[in-house]
Amino acid sequence: MMNEEVISQLEAMRRQECGPYACCDYLSQQRFDPTECEFGTPTTPQSATWSNKKSQQSTPLRPVSRRKMIEWCYQIVDICGFDHESVDIAVSYLDRFLMTKSGMPALHDRKTYQLVAMTCLYVAIKLFEPEVIDPSIVSHLSRGAYTEEDVTDMEM
Repeated sequence: MMNEEVISQLEAMRRQECGPYACCDYLSQQRFDPTECEFGTPTTPQSATWSNKKSQQSTPLRPVSRRKMIEWCYQIVDICGFDHESVDIAVSYLDRFLMTKSGMPALHDRKTYQLVAMTCLYVAIKLFEPEVIDPSIVSHLSRGAYTEEDVTDMEM
């Protein structure tokens, strides 16, 4: 009976990996127009509005930017004494968000990407760590690039 349950659970997990939990390589599939979604339908997500409001120059995301943000996240959790799993969760949130229509603008603007990544870490810590950090700390960690309001707006 136990083997049947394990097989059933594994089959369910494989179906999920091919469905809503599937990941794609969003870095190699970037579009030139950040308002174009995966199927070419124009969209104006909230983060596109933020991106247009805060940043005048669009700089497409590169793999090195992703790596640097992940390294930064590990430095933060090490300094704060949080679990490295919080970074893993944050990166999962980040990758999944960037595959959505709302995440498309962050692929075309490094400042927006940085805010999204920092907010993902903030949310992961808030949900999975015994102590939480305040949005003002995230603002401080950004060296003033983002306000508390920017962080809470992106969280929504």
